[in-house]
Amino acid sequence: MAEDIKKKIGLQRKRSYLARDFQDFRSELLNHARVHFSDKIQDFSESSMGGLFLDMAAYVGDNMSFYLDHQFRELSPSTVTERKNLEAMIRNAGLKITGNAPASVTVEFDIEVLYEVEPITQKRVPIHGNLPVVLENCALKADNGIIFYLTHDIDFASQDENGEYLSEVTPITDDSGDIVSFVFTQKGLCVSGTIKTEDFDIGNTFVPFRTITLSEPHVSAVLRVTDSDGNEYYGVESLSQDTVFQKSSLGNGSFSIDVIPAPYRYTSEVDTAVRATTIQFGSSDSASENQLSDPSDLAIPLYGKHTFSSFSLDPNQLMVNPSLGVSPTNTKLTVVYRFGGGASHNVEPKTINEIIEIDYRFQPGTMFSDAQAIKRSASVENPTAAAGGSAAPTLEELRIMVTSSRTMQNRVVTVDDLLARIYTMPTEFGVVYRANILPNPENSLASLLYVICKDANGKLTVASDALKRNLSTYLNEFRLIGDAIDILDARIINFEIDIKCKFHPSVNKFEVISSIVNTVKGLYPASGINLGKEIILTDINMAVGAIPGVISVADVIISNISGEHNGSVYSTERLNFSLIEDAGIYTPKPYEVLELRYPNENIRVEVL
Repeated sequence: MAEDIKKKIGLQRKRSYLARDFQDFRSELLNHARVHFSDKIQDFSESSMGGLFLDMAAYVGDNMSFYLDHQFRELSPSTVTERKNLEAMIRNAGLKITGNAPASVTVEFDIEVLYEVEPITQKRVPIHGNLPVVLENCALKADNGIIFYLTHDIDFASQDENGEYLSEVTPITDDSGDIVSFVFTQKGLCVSGTIKTEDFDIGNTFVPFRTITLSEPHVSAVLRVTDSDGNEYYGVESLSQDTVFQKSSLGNGSFSIDVIPAPYRYTSEVDTAVRATTIQFGSSDSASENQLSDPSDLAIPLYGKHTFSSFSLDPNQLMVNPSLGVSPTNTKLTVVYRFGGGASHNVEPKTINEIIEIDYRFQPGTMFSDAQAIKRSASVENPTAAAGGSAAPTLEELRIMVTSSRTMQNRVVTVDDLLARIYTMPTEFGVVYRANILPNPENSLASLLYVICKDANGKLTVASDALKRNLSTYLNEFRLIGDAIDILDARIINFEIDIKCKFHPSVNKFEVISSIVNTVKGLYPASGINLGKEIILTDINMAVGAIPGVISVADVIISNISGEHNGSVYSTERLNFSLIEDAGIYTPKPYEVLELRYPNENIRVEVL
């Protein structure tokens, strides 16, 4: 029998989908019931059965609407409220959650070596056979108690291809002018923190993707993971990455990078609650399943042929791997890691001068007395301030990074890519506070990267050479092969503000002056500093003029302050502000940053 379409359409009822809360839902349901069910129920008061049905249906609709809105908000990094959802967004965007960042600094290591007479020239030269190697993880202590560790070996015997020492060699003479010894000075990169070794007993039950959690928060680097069977586990970005880069030392003091297989590997994650680090291993119970594919297996056999047709090859076939790394079983894991950091680790120059622990490797044949004399002569000092130490990024800071990092790729192509790489650089290399990229006028394929950092007091400072080398090494792994990036120091220009204004006679002059200083200070917070950011006089005039008790603002003068004034140290950069002023706007160069370093001192108010 044919279906009556008209009757079916006639049964349809108009519905509204605009209700958003309980009252709207109940009102819509009440209108719907009165129109379509008036012959069944007439009483819809709150105490009636009809009112009960309306309340229950409106309650369900209100709850569903609330959670639908909530889930929709949780999809955006700008509106997400649940910490776990934000963490998931951060990781999906490719960002690494980190703890407090350590500081890095270049430290000068000095040793004194006795002389020997060169047979041919009869000159007094250092005893080459006595020159030692200072091993990495040498512990140094700053005046404020912060510990720094040497990140690489220092070979005092290393020479270039011309036979010249890579160290700075200074002869020491006696009263008669004869050389009695030589002081060797070589620089080493040191990173702050505390190194800890932690053991984990792993049972004989196989668990794929096994995880362990380190006891200390704010881990800046996992230095080494080994098991009792002698296997070393390598840190990777994802468990599907089955090769890692290995740095190898060459004879001339330089390094080469080799690609090695990593069947034993792990990834690490940090939670945002307590900044604890969790290490996750692979899914296999045997390293035999992690062997790399043999490229020769893909060769085309030419049996009795001299020609062959073209074909397509998927390069991923070379990386076919049935597992995601080895999960440790029935062993003891030993994890060596470095933790700790913060702005207090940005110590001042010449404050690292105490050796806590140091290991040497002497060449065969070095006499015991000579080795002991060299050890006693060892000294250290940091000629520049440490930089890069900062507090762990907050959830709000990570939230802001998510949007810009979602478009980040595993190479640097655009300016946004480069900035994202700089600001998300691993914390063990330090932290760049602000950066700006400009085209190089002398090379169309090159860019000029200007960077600045913060010191221990939160004031702007130039980046240390160690931090710039770290940044150069890090960016080199992501730049295009034809690109070049020159890393330079941004110019820090300090300024002061003189304000002349007229007050109402009835106000307390000192209270109004204090309000003016605090108001102008709020216009230039440390978080608002950026390279090339201008100063607008109208902003100051309007802010001061709106303060109760101020009748008029007669004049506002912006001027440069540099050097040392009243015990306060400023940048040495000088600038005539009248040269960068146009229509009340002071615009610095893109590689300059204007800093109101000491607001309470640099904002002066004159009452007319």
